[in-house]
Amino acid sequence: MKVPSQALISLLAFGLAGCASATPAPDTNRQAAQAQPNIIVIMADDLGWGDISLNGADLIETPNIDRIGLEGVQLTSFYAGANVCTPSRAALLTGRYPIRSGMQHVVHPHSQFGLPQSETTIAEMLQEVGYTTGMIGKWHLGHSDEHWPTAHGFETFFGVAYSNDMQPFDLYNGKTVIETPIDQTALTEKYAAEAVSFIEANKDQPFFLYYAETFPHIPLFVPDHAAGTSEAGHYGDVVEHMDWGIGQILAALDTAGIADNTLIIVTSDNGPWFEGDSGPYRDRKGETYEGGYRVPFLARWPAMIDAGEISDAMTMSIDLLPTFAALTGAELPSDRVIDGENILSVLQGGNDTPHDQLFFFNGNDVAAVRDARFKLVLNAYYKSFYVPFEQFGGMLLFDLEKDPQERFSFVRENPETVERLKATVDQMRADTADLVIEPANPLAPRPPGTPVGPQLTTP
Repeated sequence: MKVPSQALISLLAFGLAGCASATPAPDTNRQAAQAQPNIIVIMADDLGWGDISLNGADLIETPNIDRIGLEGVQLTSFYAGANVCTPSRAALLTGRYPIRSGMQHVVHPHSQFGLPQSETTIAEMLQEVGYTTGMIGKWHLGHSDEHWPTAHGFETFFGVAYSNDMQPFDLYNGKTVIETPIDQTALTEKYAAEAVSFIEANKDQPFFLYYAETFPHIPLFVPDHAAGTSEAGHYGDVVEHMDWGIGQILAALDTAGIADNTLIIVTSDNGPWFEGDSGPYRDRKGETYEGGYRVPFLARWPAMIDAGEISDAMTMSIDLLPTFAALTGAELPSDRVIDGENILSVLQGGNDTPHDQLFFFNGNDVAAVRDARFKLVLNAYYKSFYVPFEQFGGMLLFDLEKDPQERFSFVRENPETVERLKATVDQMRADTADLVIEPANPLAPRPPGTPVGPQLTTP
């Protein structure tokens, strides 16, 4: 455990500890960090745990993503807030399980719902303490005026409304379409250029940049000069080109002279889909098992995180909002449940999770729960059938210390653990029972005149 520095002790003295749980600080010989670091969150779309070379990818090279982990920290038991796009993004931005914001289902081009105005996002929270905020990339939390990024704390938006397999798929600057249809082969390069411009324009003030890549979600696209460069085919080309874009961001931070006091994070919204690598973990995007939720997480902040830190403490994207509150002096919303916790100590290499348990929602329901050692799986898929193990008397209990691949259940050996974890699920289900929303069938016929795609009012 590290010795607290005077820099962080001073911050805590000003009341930052009240924003989240108290956190150990870095070594005393480290240069004092500014009270408000720049923050960049990079979220890939469908990037698997095993898709980066630092996690063992043998056919894909990701030197820039790896650099962030090698010069900072790698969290090896970090989870997305859901196993599919929209709920995961809502969880990250609000610090809450997605059912609490009504965002437990995927937004489609004809959907009329989105992130409610009543929710407080990271961007809105940081604006209150003087941050400039910007978003680049895939939003996927609604596409009407009240649901658009600029209605949720982002002063600038350059990106797309939803996934690249949905239509119409246009590129926006604010609320204005600037390219229709998008040339997706150039999309990563446009995102990266916009990120560099944002950094250059805001280098003299604290900023928050949410950079949500469109890829490696399918369909896959790269420019001609990036084709055939990877040993992992088209998918590998896309991941390596995305890594190039992240390299442009790192270079911009160096050029601006602000790398030391910038917290930059790389993660993914869920596990890999039809291609990609879940690493040693079972299954993929949309599933209940580890491969659906466990994702890469790498963070660098030279002023506060030592190079080469690794932590296996269980953490989740819901933890980012309270952690950023503690780092910046921002206030957490006090009128709602915040499920996340401050994980600064984990980012500094600590192996103690602040969570007693983490819940894994699949739509309306809790499909699994885990504590520091065990994971209780209550539902999973067989073909298109959602198998309710509870009804069949066959819940699965995995020992993630002994068997992180989730191959063998140890229900018989640990009845008290099963009972304890199941009780936490029952309580969470009771707490969220009034928040259940039945999902719409995206393939069902729609009434004539149903609007499709973004419905925005522009000046």
